[in-house]
Amino acid sequence: MNRIKYNQLRSVIALFVGFIVSIAVTKDSYLLAVAGVFTGMVFMFMVRSKAKIKADERDLAISEKAAKTTYAIFAPTLGIAAFLLLLPSKGNLSVFSHGEWQFLESLGMIFAYLSLFLIALYSISYHIYNRKLGGGSEQ
Repeated sequence: MNRIKYNQLRSVIALFVGFIVSIAVTKDSYLLAVAGVFTGMVFMFMVRSKAKIKADERDLAISEKAAKTTYAIFAPTLGIAAFLLLLPSKGNLSVFSHGEWQFLESLGMIFAYLSLFLIALYSISYHIYNRKLGGGSEQ
């Protein structure tokens, strides 16, 4: 199976799962939604096991650069969003600290914890891969 056929099958499976989940949500049948997602996962596993598509150096380099760029954009954006959502609520500076907008402080706390988790996860994985791939202790 080549890459084009594999991508076509993935698209069909994704459309199937989306269709089943949308029907399940409109009918308030969450069991049907779970069953549809599980069936899609099984089909994807079966298709992936038959495909045996190998990644070359170019694919690996592209995914590495995409991951670095995603981290470089997402981590600061999440941190800035957390800061902006937490800033007004501390000094009763704006409408965010009263009434119906009070949930934004909780959202800011969630963003702050997520950004800290993301930074810690990146640091740990960098340390592990640095040792695994032969990085010295002086780096």
